[in-house]
Amino acid sequence: MKLFKADSFKDVLIHLAIIVSIFIGLILIFFNWYLPTLTKHGEYISVPKLEGLSIEQTKKILDEKGLRYEISDSTFKADIKPFTVLTQHPLPGSEVKENRRIYLSISALNPPSVSMPNLIDNSQRGAEMQLKSLGLVLGKISTTPNPNNVVLGQSINGNNIKAGDAIPKGTKVDLLVGSGRGDIEVEVPNLVGMSLDEAKSIIQSMGLVVGLTIEDPSAKVSDNSVTKQKPTYQTGVKLRSGDMIDIWYAGSTGLDAK
Repeated sequence: MKLFKADSFKDVLIHLAIIVSIFIGLILIFFNWYLPTLTKHGEYISVPKLEGLSIEQTKKILDEKGLRYEISDSTFKADIKPFTVLTQHPLPGSEVKENRRIYLSISALNPPSVSMPNLIDNSQRGAEMQLKSLGLVLGKISTTPNPNNVVLGQSINGNNIKAGDAIPKGTKVDLLVGSGRGDIEVEVPNLVGMSLDEAKSIIQSMGLVVGLTIEDPSAKVSDNSVTKQKPTYQTGVKLRSGDMIDIWYAGSTGLDAK
């Protein structure tokens, strides 16, 4: 018994039309039903917001949505709990297919180490900026009598730390800074009548600092002579090393004046 009986050319065409129709129908079923069912064509998942969540919370949420994650980077943050999601890609709200991998940056458990800089003889401000640039933190600042207002010591938890020692990022570094004044007392010198150069030399030899030098054109004394000073000379008045003395001196108009 023949499945398709073709007694004429017309029958052949009918049979061909039936075969073509069946073939086209199968193709339509494959692309419009079977394949979309297999690949879930047209179905997307909205990426959840993961920033600020722990890895455990992140894994649970992604498992429920049929997504995966991969840690692409880790950064130490002193104020953030370790293994917390910092950033993600794709961003929250992005539409992705099932089983898509979400790349995460998380907070690291341990801070990386940096080399302790040499802060000795730097200004306090310069030392603070240097610490900040390395991810270190300025701790307690103590002062000690010293005519130089610079860093004299660096320590961590009361222990001196040398330049070049490896320390964790985020460490607090304490500084010992000179007050700008020494602990040696000297009497205020009488500089009036001296030449400007001689007065400066006396000031420096006593551990004091030359402050303002101001021309005094109204003075009727020899050119370049000191006409007054601040603080003024008084018997028994004392300064501490590192203190400043301002001096006024005769200008050219005072030369040979009567």
